[in-house]
Amino acid sequence: MPEAEVSLRLAGYLTELPGFGGHVDVAIDGASVKVHGEEVFNISGYLLANRWQLVTADAKSRNTWAATYRRDNATMRVHSQSGVGDVEAIVSGRRVVAECKKGPLVRKPGSPEYPLLTAAIGQALLFRASAEDIILAAVPDTPAFQRIAFEWRERPRLKASGIQIVLVSRTGAVSGLSQIDAQTMETDAATNAVKTAGPY
Repeated sequence: MPEAEVSLRLAGYLTELPGFGGHVDVAIDGASVKVHGEEVFNISGYLLANRWQLVTADAKSRNTWAATYRRDNATMRVHSQSGVGDVEAIVSGRRVVAECKKGPLVRKPGSPEYPLLTAAIGQALLFRASAEDIILAAVPDTPAFQRIAFEWRERPRLKASGIQIVLVSRTGAVSGLSQIDAQTMETDAATNAVKTAGPY
């Protein structure tokens, strides 16, 4: 599954969550859409097929898909700006920021899933984020990524970082995202306070 597809499917999922703030930003690297001049993912076609209607094109961009779209009560801005999360939205008053990576949907030699998920987590660690932000490392939902995610989610250092590994399926489902609500926010804040205070 191409990186752009992972990002757009995750963004679409967020727009359906209770408490969605109404707008989501999706940053797409143009190099991930075309490889050796060949288009590997049709962004405009995907958006059209999923009922996203063009509202305003980005006149400053050379990419025809760079624009703001609307579906029902949600808007989505698709752009190619660097240095930001691949997906950013507000849900239940909390900022959700995701680093997304591509991944094979069928088993391939060399287990490329390990370096892909490692890169997603590493980049997510560098986000300019506050303690209240929800930080995600998103990859395709495949048996290989499922096995890695199941193991890595229990690693103490990953737990301490607060980064959530989420798996994005072509069915539209997303797994691994904790419930986002005010209670979660209060719990996280209390946990962070304890960690800051230390054991003494």
